Amino acid sequence: MINRSSRVHVVRAAQRILFATAIFATVALATGCPFTGRVPPREMYRLSLPDTGSGQGATAASAPLKGTLAILGYATPGVYGEPGIVFRIEESEYGAYPSREWALPLGEQLAVLTERMLARNPLSTEPAVFDPPSKRSQTYMWRATVREFDEVDRGKQVFAAVRIDARLVRADDDSILWSGSASAEREVATPNMSGIVQTLSALAEQVVGELVDRAKRDLAGSRVGAASPPR
Repeated sequence: MINRSSRVHVVRAAQRILFATAIFATVALATGCPFTGRVPPREMYRLSLPDTGSGQGATAASAPLKGTLAILGYATPGVYGEPGIVFRIEESEYGAYPSREWALPLGEQLAVLTERMLARNPLSTEPAVFDPPSKRSQTYMWRATVREFDEVDRGKQVFAAVRIDARLVRADDDSILWSGSASAEREVATPNMSGIVQTLSALAEQVVGELVDRAKRDLAGSRVGAASPPR
């Protein structure tokens, strides 16, 4: 089971390995003596993406926004912008695994997840697209920021926590049409790295789905959908 003690040991062991490797490399360059060493193998993970649900769910006709919608890569400030998967011990001790990484940037994976969520529950009459060639040619943009995307260790229990802030803006003038924040936390049933990533994936889908539903509800009946396309 992954717990606080093992997490601290992972970080400290990785620091010792890196420090020792640097010393051995310096000695080898100075003396010409070969050396061998072992470092933990890199483990690469991806979020599980939801099915687009072709032929299911809401239709574009029910979308509150008339026009196109660009999904930008999620902002991942601080530790969330690094490749290593982030863990938190209790509420304030943060770290990142030195050899367990996201195969793709987290912000890109979340944007693709959002694209799939919007394919089955659209906010715009035209399909939402992640990173279109010309963002300014779009009518609206979905911008989001990761606030939490953690493995959380509390004693012998392991949880996953996700919190995301999102905004819908008009592309031609950056005016904010809607903003919201959603979060979710769940205990990891199988507390290994695969189980943690699986739980984070499920929470990401839940949180993004909540944001989309809330935006759709708040924008329904407003005059936003009647806005003219960008000039």
